[in-house]
Amino acid sequence: MYQYQLDSYERAVRAQNCGHDVDIIDCYVHLGLQRAQQCQTGADTRRVYFRVISTLEEAMCDHLLSAHWRQHCFRVIKRLTPLIFEILNENEYRKLIAKISSLAEYFLPTKRSQQSR
Repeated sequence: MYQYQLDSYERAVRAQNCGHDVDIIDCYVHLGLQRAQQCQTGADTRRVYFRVISTLEEAMCDHLLSAHWRQHCFRVIKRLTPLIFEILNENEYRKLIAKISSLAEYFLPTKRSQQSR
């Protein structure tokens, strides 16, 4: 059952099907974390965690989604960093965090760019 729900929520996050209601993003992450807890192996758990992070990362970089939606995806990724730290070794963790920060800097609007419009 979780797999179907997770797939449905994942599509909703990627397509912003719920207007500007970012609660769907939080529900998706919650379902992903529940699914990961039910996995039998560490590899499956890791795969589910990175599926969630990857989905959020892709949504964060999608200019067809609203800025508010993309910023919320970034905030959720930042909240998941302690979990990411536990999964990856130090070198992988630093690379992933640097990549996410670079993507956020490039794809997310800053307050300065919003004020100049």
